[in-house]
Amino acid sequence: MALSLKDQLKAAGLVDEKKAKQLERAKRKETKQPQKKSEKKNAQQEAEQSRRQVQREKAERDRKLNEERNRDGEWRAKMAQIRQLIESNAVSNKGELKYNFTHGGKVKQLWVDKRTREQLSAGTLAIVESKADGHYAMVPVDVAHKIQERSADHFVTIANPKQLSKLELEEQAYADFAIPDDLDW
Repeated sequence: MALSLKDQLKAAGLVDEKKAKQLERAKRKETKQPQKKSEKKNAQQEAEQSRRQVQREKAERDRKLNEERNRDGEWRAKMAQIRQLIESNAVSNKGELKYNFTHGGKVKQLWVDKRTREQLSAGTLAIVESKADGHYAMVPVDVAHKIQERSADHFVTIANPKQLSKLELEEQAYADFAIPDDLDW
């Protein structure tokens, strides 16, 4: 087996035992010190990278949570608007005539008076579902379109979906009042 370099230098008489040990220690110090510094740098870099990664993940979670809160807030605002539109524009539906309509593939019914039934059949009134109490309400067509813009879930039906002009709506409103024959202009 071959001798190590240290042993060969000792045999040649170029280096004594004390000097060889000093050189060996110095060599070990040189190899260890750069490794420690580079290890410290690597550890610091890794710690910094992991900290940045944690910050990015936290920022992403916060952003998603804020988006979800905003969507929830917008949905609640729309539901409040729809509830207010229904409550403020609902036509009373107490009467002795039955009006049938379909919703969700099932036939539903409302009890209405004669005039309300005619308005529903003519398409000037629409039926919407009040999700707050689960009942159906009748509202004017323009209000029904506003409700439908906000949420299609609340909208149920319009009997005659053609759009009537304002003049036609006024004429229908005064159709029950006849003009007297003896009226002179």
